[in-house]
Amino acid sequence: MRSSRFRRPLDWLPPIASQQRGVFSRAQAIDAGMASGEADHRIRQGVWHRVAGDGLVRAGQPKDPVVRAWALALTWPEAVLWGPSALQFWLPNVDLPTNLPIYGSVRRGHRPSRGLAARETLLAPDEVVERFGVKVQVPHAAMVDTMMMLNEPERSSLFSWMFTRDKADPVEFIRTVKRRRGRRGAKAMVRYVQMAERGVVCENELRVALLFDRFEITGWQGNARIKLPGQVPYRADFLFAKEKLIVEADGWAFHSSRQAFEDNRWRDAQLQAAGYRVVRLTWNQVVNQPEETAALIRSILANR
Repeated sequence: MRSSRFRRPLDWLPPIASQQRGVFSRAQAIDAGMASGEADHRIRQGVWHRVAGDGLVRAGQPKDPVVRAWALALTWPEAVLWGPSALQFWLPNVDLPTNLPIYGSVRRGHRPSRGLAARETLLAPDEVVERFGVKVQVPHAAMVDTMMMLNEPERSSLFSWMFTRDKADPVEFIRTVKRRRGRRGAKAMVRYVQMAERGVVCENELRVALLFDRFEITGWQGNARIKLPGQVPYRADFLFAKEKLIVEADGWAFHSSRQAFEDNRWRDAQLQAAGYRVVRLTWNQVVNQPEETAALIRSILANR
């Protein structure tokens, strides 16, 4: 059916939209022959929905990360999809706060524009690629810049999510953080560089790794994947593969629930049945009893 208010069919879109993941601007619709009044009427009546900025789509079209990227490109053509928006482009299921605007890296200032946010940054050429017709920050740089803008709990959660799922490369992560020296948020990244260097994913594990460094306890791998027959792969905080010793850095916040207690004990039993010994270290043991804790680990390793 055709509304008497519309000269063109309701499903009409400017032809260029097919090259832009279904996204188009009001100006492109007018350039393709639609009257400005009819375009405005479709927007007001919800026939066309705004993604962000100048970006429009037909009502009902999902606004996935690529669609959002095109909305940015049509509004600020020189912008690069940046930070959390770029990370969601590469990893749609990444653990990030909800309702973030679409971020664009720009060389000069822009005022926020209906769901878009500009960040004045100067990205290195090797930190930008073109995908699906839009300019996007590469994943490891997007991860670092996202972490630098988040608060501490969100930053820690993202770091852990990326590394426990093998979505981040430690070498690229460390290199990118070093490039950000002197920028706002860079100081908060020092601890995460230490974690990436040692292959650990949280503050509790870093404390254990630093204890191992201090007392020259070697031969371990952090965040090690262990696959038991018939079980989902398990990540050990620290694995001494030769001795088949697993050391877990228990933190109260993550292990205080009844279900966590049950899950940990069941997993420990499965690992012990497979020939591993599991030692769980508390924050107090690591921070306030380092000599005794190091001696205990040395003794266990010597007898394996």
